[in-house]
Amino acid sequence: MSETSTGAPDDVNAPFDDPRWTVEWADGPVPDQRRLRPLIGHSGPVRAVATATVDGRPVAVSGSRDNTVRVWDLATGEQLHEPVTGRTDPVSSMTAEVLSVATAVADGRPVAFSLHGDDAVLVWDLATGRAAGEFVRLVESAVLDGRRVLLTLGADGTLYVGDLLTGHRVAAFPSAAGIAMLDGRRVVLTVDDIDVDRTVRVWDLGTGDQLARSLEVVRTVAVDGRVLAVTARETDEGPDEGPGREEQRLWDLATGEPVETPSVAAALSGGEDRPGVTTLTVVHGRAVAVGLDGEEPRFIGPLALARQNGALVRPRVRETAVLDGRTVALTAAADGTLRIWDLTDDRQRANGMRVIGAVGWSGTAPVFPSGPEQDADLWHRLSGRGNGPSGGGDPVLLTVEQDDTVVVRDRATGKPVGPPLTGHTGKVWDVATTVVDGRPVAVTASADHTLRTWDLTHAQGDGPARTGHTGTVSAITTAVLDGSPVVVTAAADRTLHVWDLTTGQPVTTPVTGLEGEVTAMVASVVDGRPVVVTAGSGDTLHLLDPVGGEHLGEPVASHHGRVLALAGATLAGRPVVVTAGADRTAAIWDLAARRPVGEPLTGHTSRVTAVATAELAGRPVAVTGSWDKTVRLWDLTTGRQIGEPLTGHTDWVTSVATTLVDGRPVAVSRSRDKTVRLWDLATMREIGEPLTGHTDPNGPMVVTVVGARPVLAIGQGQAVRFWDLATGREAGNEYALPLPAAALGAASGGRLVVAFGPEVTVLRPAAG
Repeated sequence: MSETSTGAPDDVNAPFDDPRWTVEWADGPVPDQRRLRPLIGHSGPVRAVATATVDGRPVAVSGSRDNTVRVWDLATGEQLHEPVTGRTDPVSSMTAEVLSVATAVADGRPVAFSLHGDDAVLVWDLATGRAAGEFVRLVESAVLDGRRVLLTLGADGTLYVGDLLTGHRVAAFPSAAGIAMLDGRRVVLTVDDIDVDRTVRVWDLGTGDQLARSLEVVRTVAVDGRVLAVTARETDEGPDEGPGREEQRLWDLATGEPVETPSVAAALSGGEDRPGVTTLTVVHGRAVAVGLDGEEPRFIGPLALARQNGALVRPRVRETAVLDGRTVALTAAADGTLRIWDLTDDRQRANGMRVIGAVGWSGTAPVFPSGPEQDADLWHRLSGRGNGPSGGGDPVLLTVEQDDTVVVRDRATGKPVGPPLTGHTGKVWDVATTVVDGRPVAVTASADHTLRTWDLTHAQGDGPARTGHTGTVSAITTAVLDGSPVVVTAAADRTLHVWDLTTGQPVTTPVTGLEGEVTAMVASVVDGRPVVVTAGSGDTLHLLDPVGGEHLGEPVASHHGRVLALAGATLAGRPVVVTAGADRTAAIWDLAARRPVGEPLTGHTSRVTAVATAELAGRPVAVTGSWDKTVRLWDLTTGRQIGEPLTGHTDWVTSVATTLVDGRPVAVSRSRDKTVRLWDLATMREIGEPLTGHTDPNGPMVVTVVGARPVLAIGQGQAVRFWDLATGREAGNEYALPLPAAALGAASGGRLVVAFGPEVTVLRPAAG
């Protein structure tokens, strides 16, 4: 067994086929080849998902119980914009939950609609990620004085009346409380200063004229089965004073008629007081409304009697209405434009919605622009979370089963096509479909806070499954045992396994009884005997015999405080390991003698988090990375630093690797600044521009060789991505996993060993 840095032949300029990474074997459930990638970012269950196309790119729009709406590029898995949220209540400071989302094309632009827990429906421009308006709550469509009008209720409680023919706003009534018929005309009642005097007013909806204002109720009494109210009637205003006061008047609240009596006091004598009435409104000599101490006014008198015939209505708000037989919605944009959208256009062309009118409220005539037609019933999709595939030409149907898996079914027969789409760890709430790179793709939303994308052209996964670890696999290394390539894995179940890389079969008895978690591991050969060196959460190194299943002697104290990384090398013909520690130093250890070689390697000013080894001009060297944001090169023979630190990263360096690019030794460093940088070790200079887009700086990283080219593999959450180091371009497909990648190991033939959860999988590059 031996551990060396990964190299590459000199003919790296040979044609390089873009490989597709597939499973060679797995020790547990085989990762589903249909899974394209997870979309990770929500911090709460994902309740709804819809798909759209933005600037020619397929996107998904997701809504979560973390109260955000997010837009995802399905080709890359990246978020396109910052998350957006609904309104926040100013009193409770609570942000409304996202209940569902839907998408459409409005005026040729892709938009998303989100339904929130406060009943708001917001509109988002998918190209910019900005708010584009919100559904205005409709009260009704009516005819007033021969004009067709729309009545809408604003968020502040104002009732608006708009003329659909001219686009003019006819009237606005703040604090609207109800609509009624009075003497054959529609009126609206408003309540001012609810927390103060609750003044009730009556307005003509058609003209906007005020018909009456409320009078103060002095006393309300039940007399002989009738409820009578006493008011102080107002007189005309004087030139220098407000409204005057006349004698009190008496009203029968059942009929609304005034009660003529010589003496109000005599009429009320012996009556029973009825507290709670505060105001009474009189129109054309009749009482039409009484304000109560409750939250809202109650209408009595002739209006109350007419309620049985439907003449009295409270403003019944809703997000959609029927206009000329079509379901429509109104949206209000930031510029004040009110637009009317046809939600159920009978032409049903996909991903469109048609503007059938616009009311600018500015005196201009409404606009009826031509535009894409609507697919079926946007409002039904939004309010019912029905964002999955609708009928038509799709050959397959996706269904969410009782066990929370998604099954692909043949639309014609209803029979399943391949096994279920599994991988979510929570309930699947919603499914949507779209096309990515010419392939039909499904997007699923789950209570595990993630979305997943699935390639519907694959019927099933591939590769045999094996059984192995029962705990999270935390470390991997590769080696040669009896001439055969093997992979060694250590896990939280405190066991170490050795697997044949070709067959996936175990080749030795598992080593048991490991102390704590193994965080770093390297294989070597000592006196002709295979040895595995491990480090965990403490200060010690452990030497293990992977064949006999034995611990070789007592643990070795490193004096690092904690060993953070390991790498193997050969120094003067003897096997050594280089350790990186929390004490800001690195150290060289003679494995046969079980003691350090020379003094610690000092120079870093913070934790040394990563180490790799290589050969430079025939001499063994080590490359280290640190929280001090630098990469340093060390001569292992002398124990001295070579040159100045390699700088450029703007945050902690989390991992390093070495390889050959164009026959030259290079180091690869990854940082929490989300970049990967290449360094020429001979010249001590950076090569090219940094590789960007690495969202998980703490994931594993390793270099392997595919088709005579060095390929960098990086674990990014629940996926592994690949880069051709010679070109800086991605190499092959991103490989999605059921759980986050915990460790990566390079093996012969360009194979890659991946640990996720308690499982281990070997990926092989297949051209095409």
